[in-house]
Amino acid sequence: MQLIEIEPYFWELYEDSENIYLNVLINMSAISWEKTICLDEQTIQQYQTQGKGFIDGLAKRIESSQFRKDYERFYSYTDASKEQKKEMLQAFNEYKAKQK
Repeated sequence: MQLIEIEPYFWELYEDSENIYLNVLINMSAISWEKTICLDEQTIQQYQTQGKGFIDGLAKRIESSQFRKDYERFYSYTDASKEQKKEMLQAFNEYKAKQK
């Protein structure tokens, strides 16, 4: 697993040999949480052709749908597993260590 794109304090994009994963940080007043999804083939294609701007827009739409509590109505992405999230955290920590 490796971190391939980041918008600090908003979203992170990871890739392993099987998939690409988007981790969106949702900040709502006093609480915050993460929504971590596995991108589907169509979304991966859009990212590959449109770049970071596409992921930024997708993350904003996901964040908005989380606020409105209608995410399931608009999106059918598979949630990342606990093991995948653990690997993402490890990749993020490696990225942070390289930044110092």
